[in-house]
Amino acid sequence: MAFEKAPRLFRDPVHLQLRYERVEDERHIPSPAFGDKRFGWVMQRLIDTPVFQRLRHIRQNGLTNLVFHGAEHSRFSHSMGVAYLAGEMYDRICRNMGEEPDDETRLATCAAGLLHDIGHGPFSHTLEEALDVLGIEFAHEAMTLRIIRESVVAETLGHVDQTFPERVAEYISKKVKKPHWSHKLVSSQLDADRLDYLLRDAAACGLRGHTYDLARLLDMLRHVDGQLVGVDRKGLETVEGYLVALDQMYRAIYFHHTVRAASVLLTSVLRRAVMLASNGDKDVFSTRDRRHPLKRFFDTGGQCDLETYSHLGEFHVWVLVDEWRGHPDPILSDLSRRLYERRLPKTIQLPAKPKQSLELIAKARDLTCKRIAHVDATLVDFYVAVDEAERTSYKLYDWREEEKPDESIYICERNGKSWPIHAYGESKIINALKDTRYVSRLMFPYEIRDDMQAGALR
Repeated sequence: MAFEKAPRLFRDPVHLQLRYERVEDERHIPSPAFGDKRFGWVMQRLIDTPVFQRLRHIRQNGLTNLVFHGAEHSRFSHSMGVAYLAGEMYDRICRNMGEEPDDETRLATCAAGLLHDIGHGPFSHTLEEALDVLGIEFAHEAMTLRIIRESVVAETLGHVDQTFPERVAEYISKKVKKPHWSHKLVSSQLDADRLDYLLRDAAACGLRGHTYDLARLLDMLRHVDGQLVGVDRKGLETVEGYLVALDQMYRAIYFHHTVRAASVLLTSVLRRAVMLASNGDKDVFSTRDRRHPLKRFFDTGGQCDLETYSHLGEFHVWVLVDEWRGHPDPILSDLSRRLYERRLPKTIQLPAKPKQSLELIAKARDLTCKRIAHVDATLVDFYVAVDEAERTSYKLYDWREEEKPDESIYICERNGKSWPIHAYGESKIINALKDTRYVSRLMFPYEIRDDMQAGALR
């Protein structure tokens, strides 16, 4: 008696069990007549590619684990969750609208959800902030598109048909000839990406109250005019909970003062290393092959060859930081020791008045030069920095009506009318969230904390 292969199961801490059907002959993609098996064949092939497996070595939240020790989860686990949620959202919208699902559209949506972060580098958004300071052009979205179009990922997607890699890429590039609501499930202000990382990050960081009702939200999903994603009016309270959770997570984790301090310190370490290399220090990125993959990446940025990039993980950076603790340059060795040993910068809020802020910055620079022997006015910027809230890579809901209105959350009435949520006037919570503001912080060495906090806002 012949038995079908058991499905491949992935245990997930947020969504519990993720399931993909197996096929008897794994060498060939099943025909469209076998929808679930065809879906499972493609998704498992994508998961097993080396370039996707690399995401196991990229933490989801950069250096957040230096503050919330449970935040050890990876881009891999998040991407698996996004693929699952993209499928759930697609299925619910089809059901709620009374429409038949299209197998190929669902596959493209889930594949795009799985691959949406495949272009991230070590430390995720933290590295991008460092590259921006260094003047190195790089965007993980652009790298994601290169990987989808040029790597083994394109070969895998091409088994569906020759146009399928580009069809999946459209979910990332947002350059779509014929917009479809499924694109918003991968990239919008209510997408599978945000729905997953809010739950996953909160759980990993031990924040039990910072969540929302996912089950209710899924049941309230609609599409608007076949192009946008909306929520039934009965689900307004659920959307409020989602937006409150987003705001709370931003304040509690993504813009946590010590998390930001760790990110700024890593940026200083990398800045100093690149500066030394540019000034002729050939040993700062030394390895057996003479060119460390991180140095090759810094040299080429977004044009880095995919073979080099596909091997780049956070362990490459930590090995260097460990070695740099003994580097002869006192700045690089000191900064590296501070990061490796978690002696992070301290912070204070900057006053709203520019004059007072400038006085505090000048005070921090002066005290740092006096307290740390190897620091002078030409080097103090490695130790003293201003961190602006709008410069962080995690974004809140964008309430500006003129800013990408097609990505807004729409509230749908039973009479067929719908409004973007920022124009929907029935929620005091939403009106309050529109006015949320975040302060800038001054970061400086822990040695001068007592002097800086005297008379300053905490």
